[in-house]
Amino acid sequence: MSWLDLSLSTARFLSLTGAILLAGIFGFYLLTDSSDHKVLRPELLGEKWILTFGLTALLGQLAWLCGLFWSLSQEVGSAGFEELQAFFFGTQVGKIGLVRCCLLLLLVAYRLLRFSRWRTKILVWVEPVLAIVQLALLSWLSHAAAVIGPWNWIQIGTDLLHLTSTAIWPAGLIPLWLLLKQAAPETIKRDILNKFSNVSLVVAPLVGATGILSAYFRLHAVAPLITTPYGRYVLLKAVCFFVLIGLGAVNRFRLIPVLRGAAPEVPRLAGNLRRLHRNILIEQVLLIVLLFAATRLGLLAPPQ
Repeated sequence: MSWLDLSLSTARFLSLTGAILLAGIFGFYLLTDSSDHKVLRPELLGEKWILTFGLTALLGQLAWLCGLFWSLSQEVGSAGFEELQAFFFGTQVGKIGLVRCCLLLLLVAYRLLRFSRWRTKILVWVEPVLAIVQLALLSWLSHAAAVIGPWNWIQIGTDLLHLTSTAIWPAGLIPLWLLLKQAAPETIKRDILNKFSNVSLVVAPLVGATGILSAYFRLHAVAPLITTPYGRYVLLKAVCFFVLIGLGAVNRFRLIPVLRGAAPEVPRLAGNLRRLHRNILIEQVLLIVLLFAATRLGLLAPPQ
């Protein structure tokens, strides 16, 4: 792997990870929102997490655009501003990338100013909308956007659904982990844990189905899963996904029912809580590996 390939992979990984986790935090809160849970909002949506993920996605997108421009124009400076203008304003990658940078910059700026006296109920939705739109635009920077013909919108739609579903689960596991670490009433934690588990039961198959469909669009056969670098990264994503499904099933059908129904004095409760924390931590590590595989897929040419 050359230094340029490594730089592009790192930048794209930061952009993708920041974008998904940013949307995941807002999606988690909206899905589990309740009038009884307002006490959790300041910590779940704390400035440090929004700013960290927002800046990560912004800087990653900027670095990826600059690296891609350099890779396409090895003699930068020979044509000067014309080359720069042609890339950033004349190509879909450049235009969509700049729009994403503007949205992320707007989101970070709004987060810094969100406690001003001009904040209204309508403006509360600014951050979630910006977070979702900047994530959705990644579909127009993927292989699906390069497809020409009647399948173009079907592949973009599949990619878009896959991204947004991933932002709910498994990316929502990170705000869930933050929730479980809060000093909040156990009844509220159990209620939100149960809601997230119910949502995941629907979203997880959607993530799997859209992932399989996207893989079919790129590979069209089983053999490239083994014989091509692209296929091997698809296989790595699939392995991570099925391990996530297995851990999620253990959480859903073995650990959460006990936590939901047990009284605080039951000895099994503490042990199940520890196992749940451990499983969620493992799932977060698998999510990072999965995002790395998705990053590499975005930089490799599909066999088909």
